[in-house]
Amino acid sequence: MSTAGWGSDKHGGGAGTSSAFGFYQSSFGEAASADGSRHQRTASDLGRTFGERGGGSSGFEEDEPPLLEELGINLSAVRAKTWQVLNPFRSFDKSFVDEPDMAGPLMFAFMLGVALLLRGKVHFGVIYGIAITGCLSIYLVLNLMGTIELDLYRTVSVLGYGLLPIVLLALVTRLLPLTSLRVGCGALAVVWCTATSSRIFTAVLEMKRGNWALVAYPVGLWYTSFALITVF
Repeated sequence: MSTAGWGSDKHGGGAGTSSAFGFYQSSFGEAASADGSRHQRTASDLGRTFGERGGGSSGFEEDEPPLLEELGINLSAVRAKTWQVLNPFRSFDKSFVDEPDMAGPLMFAFMLGVALLLRGKVHFGVIYGIAITGCLSIYLVLNLMGTIELDLYRTVSVLGYGLLPIVLLALVTRLLPLTSLRVGCGALAVVWCTATSSRIFTAVLEMKRGNWALVAYPVGLWYTSFALITVF
């Protein structure tokens, strides 16, 4: 009996052990399968997330504005204002002052420096020095004379666009051997620049037509400084 009992105990113990091992095996298998499915779900979620982000980033790049627009450079506006300055007898639109920009003035100042450089004159520092000093002075004078306050940004924009005839003078004087012809062209360019800028300032400040000379005087002196370094 003892043997049988031992055998039964043995078999019972073996059965218990096998069931125990089976329990552990089944639990481990379920845990492994659960972990595997969880990992699969996580990988699929990550792939879906990265896919959405990739599609969103590419769409965002497509919706980005052009570089010139981000820098605040509107080539169509610069071209329109340039044509207006080239035709001084044409009435100026209000957008000339309401939508100021620095792209045109900086371009014309750089073109003037390059035109003088072709003649062996390195005047980049002189040009920007006269421009900064003159714009600040004219800004103060105009605000003292006018009833409407004019900000510095618009003042620089109008004066910078009016510099275009001086740039043309710098390109033409290279072809004029006589000093008298250069002086005559320089005077014509100063009158052109002064008339263009003064008309714009007078209209913006709502000044009387009789006060046009008060605006033209400081503006003409400023353009004369550029004409002198261009002609001589």
